Amino acid sequence: MLSQLCLHRIFEEQAARTPDAPAVSDGQETLTYAQLNDRAARLASAILPHAPAPGSRIGLYLRRGNDVVAAVIAVLKAGCSYVPLDPSYPADRVRYMAQDASLDLVLADQDTADALPDATVVTVGEAVRAHPPLEPGRVQVTPGMPAYVIYTSGSSGNPKGVEVSHRNVTALLAACDQVFELRGDDVWTLFHSPCFDFSVWEMWGALSHGARLVVVPADVARSPEAFLDLIVAERVTVLNQVPSVFRYLSRSAVAREPAAGGGADLPLRYVIFGGEPVDLEAVRGWREVHGRRAEFFNMYGITETTVFATYRRLPESETDAPSAGARAGLAPADPAAPPRASADPELNIGRPLDGLDVELLDEWGGRTPPGRIGELCLAGDQLAIGYLGRPELTDERYPLLDVAGTGTARRYYRSGDLALALPDGSWEFAGRADDQVKINGYRIETSEIEAALRTTEGVKDLVVVPVTSRIGERMLTAFYAPVTDASGTGDDLAERLAARARAALPAYMVPRRFVSVPELPLSPSGKTDKRALAEQLS
Repeated sequence: MLSQLCLHRIFEEQAARTPDAPAVSDGQETLTYAQLNDRAARLASAILPHAPAPGSRIGLYLRRGNDVVAAVIAVLKAGCSYVPLDPSYPADRVRYMAQDASLDLVLADQDTADALPDATVVTVGEAVRAHPPLEPGRVQVTPGMPAYVIYTSGSSGNPKGVEVSHRNVTALLAACDQVFELRGDDVWTLFHSPCFDFSVWEMWGALSHGARLVVVPADVARSPEAFLDLIVAERVTVLNQVPSVFRYLSRSAVAREPAAGGGADLPLRYVIFGGEPVDLEAVRGWREVHGRRAEFFNMYGITETTVFATYRRLPESETDAPSAGARAGLAPADPAAPPRASADPELNIGRPLDGLDVELLDEWGGRTPPGRIGELCLAGDQLAIGYLGRPELTDERYPLLDVAGTGTARRYYRSGDLALALPDGSWEFAGRADDQVKINGYRIETSEIEAALRTTEGVKDLVVVPVTSRIGERMLTAFYAPVTDASGTGDDLAERLAARARAALPAYMVPRRFVSVPELPLSPSGKTDKRALAEQLS
């Protein structure tokens, strides 16, 4: 049973079964399962003197490459949990995360003096060369112990850490085994940063099945054309993508000549979406070029419930390119086709994964009547341990609720996401109950951005609003009202706001536009009218 094993033990057992199979590659080298296990064991041996007590938190300050995967496994072998620290983040943010997590050690492959001047640092390459492998089983680790802490945007103005156990991840793996037929000859990509929990599924989905994991270099991940080349060259079979990123990949495929793009012979079996509503036009464009071999799945999930919570296979009726008649606005060829279960299939998030229960609750914790929108609340083994060092917030977001009225309370996670139950038992996403937004798969508290920018000299008030561009791309826009007697031009203030955002926030949280307005408009209730601001740019 997966639930009875820790993640590193799952990997070790796989390495014993297929020691010579390729495990991970990054364009520079390929490591077999035996070689990856040996590298991780040597690194774990280097960790132990600095973290002798199980449960220590270890920061990962690493460039993309095979050593990221080795370091994750090493930390778990040593009985610790890893905290990813992206070197591309502003130094102040990295320092805050390291201090908030009370790191015992940082594994690095570069200079840390600017971002982590006071940290105890072990350089990965030197440690692997200098230490013998840690003996298997030397450190006692149980499935309920923390495996990692990933930081998400926080409404208080600072990011908050979500602590996740081994058991939470193995529950995810077991549930996804009921959805996907994953094999040892699959090729996966590690496209996402370890700071984004999509990477947890990419790593362990591949390694737990004996597949090969291709670590995508940062410059390739930023270029749809280069990433498409990698997918074709590496013969990728399992691809995980945020829909807004896949949109550009699909456009790149459509723009190519069939001979240059690889065409329909690409062995891709699964495209797994997460983080945002599906873009069906992008899927149709991809299928026109690469054929119908790949199955497309929409997965809804939250860091606090371990990556994925619901799933839906996209049917061919939605993903096939429309006929010429349909493009011309004519009726579909089969008028007797059954009606869609969802009014908007791009918002249909499907059914819960095995082991997760989903309820739609009102603000008092009671079940929402049929046909009414409610808050998505989830219960099951995938619910994370909670928020690191924030017991009050953990109790608030993970309450004990007796939803069924049986007299027995159960732990739920109140997601803040709104949904509507559909007649076929699936769920349709209906927005947020607060100001949290999702951009490129990242959940962002706009209040955190506003807190970082409002104190800029010359700003009287400021609000951050998600706006849809003319090409359908969601982006953050900061609307600000300048102080009337502020010196300098409006352009100068916009430039200073942009510079402050880049210095304080990771790239995915930096607004794409800064728009000056005389005053922030108010709704009849006295709140900032964000809809009116967004409509100014539509």
